Amino acid sequence: MIGGERYFNAPWGTMLKVISLLGTVLLIGVFGGMALTGRASTAITMALYLVIPLLTLSISLLFTVRGYSISGNSFSVRRLLWYTDIDISMLKTVECDPKAMTGSIRTFGNGGLYSFSGRYKSGKLGTFKAYVTDFKKCVVIKTAGQTVVVSPENPELFVEILRNLQWST
Repeated sequence: MIGGERYFNAPWGTMLKVISLLGTVLLIGVFGGMALTGRASTAITMALYLVIPLLTLSISLLFTVRGYSISGNSFSVRRLLWYTDIDISMLKTVECDPKAMTGSIRTFGNGGLYSFSGRYKSGKLGTFKAYVTDFKKCVVIKTAGQTVVVSPENPELFVEILRNLQWST
């Protein structure tokens, strides 16, 4: 812990690696192939075949989850260029649940191109926000206002630190 802040990496699980690799190859391969093989009949079509995959990949990369930091009653999800802050001052429960994402449906967000992030819904958790890179390391955080699922490198230690914060406030 440096300066009262604890940082946890967000390791990529096998599913995320496979989806990200296949998605990247397909986007570049299909669109790039169409542009380079002459299937694009106009300059505008060719430009779109090149811009659409690059834009999709760039936006997805920006929203990738790099890690999580806990400092006081503050919890942040580290993205590529910014942090997403989550208020944990009204923390109700926090628990490890490697099956948290099972059966969930993405209602808005990214379903595996560099992260599983956005709004999801499941029968078990209801509506929740996900910032997940490895399904096997899921932690469910419930506050007075929302449910959040994350996947830190050491879920047990992450839960222990948040529970200690919960009891100290």
